[in-house]
Amino acid sequence: VGMYFPTIGTLRSKYFPDSHRSVVMNLFGIPLNAMVVTVFLSIEKLGTQGALGVSTTALALATLCGLKLKKLVNDEGAESK
Repeated sequence: VGMYFPTIGTLRSKYFPDSHRSVVMNLFGIPLNAMVVTVFLSIEKLGTQGALGVSTTALALATLCGLKLKKLVNDEGAESK
């Protein structure tokens, strides 16, 4: 937990204006909650390995999105120089 919350708070304030921040965060929360409920409701069918597979897939997708965001920010910074 140590550096997570300060870092995320800094990133949110940098990339999301105050007027839109709560809406954006709530929109990201909806698919996350839907995925959690779906996994919990089908845990008997998925098993532990299937649940961890869903988590791994979600983490891989988040990593790809983060890399894409980093590339967009770097490209935007290069254009403004």
